[in-house]
Amino acid sequence: MSRENILIVGGYGEVGSKMATMLLTSYPNKIWIAGRSFEKAKQFCAQHHHLAKPIQMDVSKTVNAQQLANVALVIMCLEQKDTAFALLCLKEGIMYIDITASYAFLKKLEELHPIAKQNNATAVFSVGMAPGLTNLMAMHAAQQLASIEKLHISILLGAGDTHGNAAILWILHQLNIPFYSYKNKKTTNFTNRRKVPFKELGKRSVYQFNFSDQHTLAKHFPTIPIMTRLGFDVESLNWFVSFLQKSRIAKLLKFNKIQTTLASLIQKIKIGSEVCGIHVEAIGKKHHKEAVFTLDFLDRDESLVTAKVATAIAKELLNNKHPFGTYHIEELFTLETLQAQFTFSSQ
Repeated sequence: MSRENILIVGGYGEVGSKMATMLLTSYPNKIWIAGRSFEKAKQFCAQHHHLAKPIQMDVSKTVNAQQLANVALVIMCLEQKDTAFALLCLKEGIMYIDITASYAFLKKLEELHPIAKQNNATAVFSVGMAPGLTNLMAMHAAQQLASIEKLHISILLGAGDTHGNAAILWILHQLNIPFYSYKNKKTTNFTNRRKVPFKELGKRSVYQFNFSDQHTLAKHFPTIPIMTRLGFDVESLNWFVSFLQKSRIAKLLKFNKIQTTLASLIQKIKIGSEVCGIHVEAIGKKHHKEAVFTLDFLDRDESLVTAKVATAIAKELLNNKHPFGTYHIEELFTLETLQAQFTFSSQ
């Protein structure tokens, strides 16, 4: 059976809708917009001259393989509780992209590697700004040195950006969940402040945060510390979140209702800008001397950046042959893959 359609789960959401809009220019009448709300899917398709097809699909429940007939690629834009849907896609030989940022879930997806190989399917994870662009930038920076001793990844989010509700809830949820960093050190989110320069903006405070890139990159550099930090463009907001964490008030955020209320307020109260940025610093040796290589990225609208990354990877999978199995973005692609979409500066 010839497969040709692209199914975007969560295709009417913040990231999915932007991704679908970009893909429609290259694949008109081959995009399926899926989600629990058939009305929202229909509305998106109507806004795009019905060049996309609406699909009612709830991946938290059992999905029938027949619903995936004629689907070549699935792009998952929703957080999932289990890998049942991804497993179904791979068993059907369907290519799969997931933009989740949860390392716990990514580890579960990694375990599907044998299934993907057995059924001639390719899955790519860590696809977005962070993780994703951060992975590729870190790999590129490290490769500029003869040997690497430390990798610092700093992520800047604009406080005035229209982040998806799921993204905000994920950040708030993480404040109460410690993680294990280099050498199994227990680390609390939004601690261990560091000030780093972001192109055109100047220095901002960033704090250690449990982004998955630092964990997946450790497979490539198991003997060096890799630390990912997060901060916002408004320095007072960085101070406020840090204060919440230190004062233990953040523990109140373990309650879902408080998380949801705060996430809603954050989306309504616009402070700061829509800027987003990444600063990567690789420390090591080059020509037998101590050396530092930095790589910078600055743009606007983090969800659009994620959509651009996912769209580029989708086109790569559809247009070129890649090994079967499950892979993180840096295992199949390099920063050059995204050179046409973004501008980087190095030093």
